[in-house]
Amino acid sequence: FRLATRDVELAGTRVPAGSLVVGVIAAANRDERVFEQPERFLPGRPRGNQHLTFGHGVHFCLGAQLARLESRIALETLLSRAARMEALEGHVDWMAALASRGPVRLPVRLTPV
Repeated sequence: FRLATRDVELAGTRVPAGSLVVGVIAAANRDERVFEQPERFLPGRPRGNQHLTFGHGVHFCLGAQLARLESRIALETLLSRAARMEALEGHVDWMAALASRGPVRLPVRLTPV
């Protein structure tokens, strides 16, 4: 949280002096200037590795390697038991969280091996 010390314009929005401003980086991974169709889950998308998931520099997440390992084990286990996995069409409910963004559930169809 920051307090605007003077009137300023940010990305076309007027911020009056004295306003409370919150910078939320969770939206950065959905920037249409960087990612085509940012609202869609497209694992093979070009530039897919240019995201802010674990931070950067001195702010890099200490648990990043553990999170990656846990994800790898879970996905390898799941995919070893499925010949095919496809996302189902329809509405996706998203988490209402300030610090992170993701689906509450992601409906998929698995075809067993």
